[in-house]
Amino acid sequence: MPGHPRDRKGAKILYIEDNPENRMLARAVLEAEGHEVVDAEDGLSGIEAAIREQPALILLDINLPGVDGYEVVSVLKSFPNLSATPVIAVTAYAMEGDRQRTLVAGCDGYIQKPIDVDAFPRQVAEFLRGKRERVEAREEGIYLRELNQRLVYRLVNQVEDLKRLNEQFVRRARQLEELHRAVQDITSELGVAALLERLLPALAKALGSTSLAVELTDPPGVRVAVRGESTEHRQRVLAGTAAEATEPWSEVEWTLPLAVRDRALGAMVARHVLPPGAKADEEQLLKLVANQVAIAVENAHLYEGVKRQMAELRETQAQLVQSAKLAAIGELVANVAHELNNPLTSVLGFASFIAERLPEEDPTRQELDLIMEEAGRARDIVRDLLDFSRRREYAPELTDVNAVVEQTVAMVRRQGSVDHVTVEEIYAPDMPKVEVDVSRVKQVFLNIINNATYVMKDGGTLTIRTFAAADWVNVEFADTGHGIAPEHLEKIFDPFFTTKPEVSGTGLGLSVSLGIVQSHGGAIDVKSEVGKGSIFTVKLPARVGTEGAAETQPEAVTR
Repeated sequence: MPGHPRDRKGAKILYIEDNPENRMLARAVLEAEGHEVVDAEDGLSGIEAAIREQPALILLDINLPGVDGYEVVSVLKSFPNLSATPVIAVTAYAMEGDRQRTLVAGCDGYIQKPIDVDAFPRQVAEFLRGKRERVEAREEGIYLRELNQRLVYRLVNQVEDLKRLNEQFVRRARQLEELHRAVQDITSELGVAALLERLLPALAKALGSTSLAVELTDPPGVRVAVRGESTEHRQRVLAGTAAEATEPWSEVEWTLPLAVRDRALGAMVARHVLPPGAKADEEQLLKLVANQVAIAVENAHLYEGVKRQMAELRETQAQLVQSAKLAAIGELVANVAHELNNPLTSVLGFASFIAERLPEEDPTRQELDLIMEEAGRARDIVRDLLDFSRRREYAPELTDVNAVVEQTVAMVRRQGSVDHVTVEEIYAPDMPKVEVDVSRVKQVFLNIINNATYVMKDGGTLTIRTFAAADWVNVEFADTGHGIAPEHLEKIFDPFFTTKPEVSGTGLGLSVSLGIVQSHGGAIDVKSEVGKGSIFTVKLPARVGTEGAAETQPEAVTR
């Protein structure tokens, strides 16, 4: 087609049009004429393309989404390097005055849609050669005022839009501030469940959630849920008015994974009531919050592990310190006990020798009996000290625990030490046997019985019961004494701890008894209530395969 040399060489033309079919048609027609075509689908991207490409001609649709053609041409003409670039309105507006309005707005020409493929190249060529269209002076003022009114109207709408956006930004800033404060308030010295119980209410308030829940799989079994603002209150706050929103709001639910370093911890479920178009922005914020919650949960989990390890280390350290103390005390006690044994043996021996040669009515005999009684008590104390200071070699044998208990009770009855109390013996039949050093276990039972009778000086009942449960043979001693104070309960097995007067005990009986039972693989359980009495239960491992049932029901035998 003949034309200006610029036509034949080709020019760069920018076409700003939101309809893809129109862009495709214009490109095909213009490229067939040798022109280079750059296109944009909206006003903002068109302005960017014009600044970037510096085209020789700009074709502009007036009816664009968002920023319309009137605003685009105004912006383009404000740039010095684009002010001389011809901007041609290509629009379907065909009402009276539409052409004049586009020209008054700043366009240099007007082409009506739909384009005529035969005439379109010629029209473009004319504008490239310098053709410019203008409004007559007498009409310009009229259309300029109309355009100004239109621009003022759009400006007012934009101000309202900006106001709403500003309110949203303020709300979001307030949310972020509350989220930051909520996270800052959470100390690392919290367990996982405690952390979530403190964190979720603050998050629900900051986010405006109608409900917020976290369920964890690592660590398992932790679930915390909170309810937030009501739907109506949430809508009023976000809309900024008590009136109903013009567009329907909807409740949206998200299930967001909680993960740290590709390790799944659980999920966070959030429900929000949102206005139209707010879902994407809210989802992005919730994803950020879910990431922070996952990190907080992981830190709390790690803290729990460290706290547990520190407690175990402190316990181990305390045991080591106690073992070192006991070893030192034990060595000292053993030496002292050996030194005391020799004079005690002499005192007992000579007192017994003299007493045997005196008549029963001799007053000196009573004094010798007192000497032997006190020397015997001193000998028992020395024996306890020796038992505490070293482990003796045990001689275990397979035996019936009922028989051992009966022998021990018979012995204390002969000694008369239980004459002031009622002793009830309840033995379960067909008990499994135990493999123990009988003499050492008798010593345990004797210590517990003596302690029970000591706290029932004014009378009471001592109930001794045997029974089997699971893999254990149990011997229970229940007294009706005054009980053990809670502050003493944890100390009763400590060496040298005693609640008896100083002359009445060494505080080694229960410590030695526990050592004997533990050396047999057993344990001693204690329950006590002040004013009602105490229950000591000696637990010994049952010998598998021996006669007797795994669990037995006792038959009462009161003696």
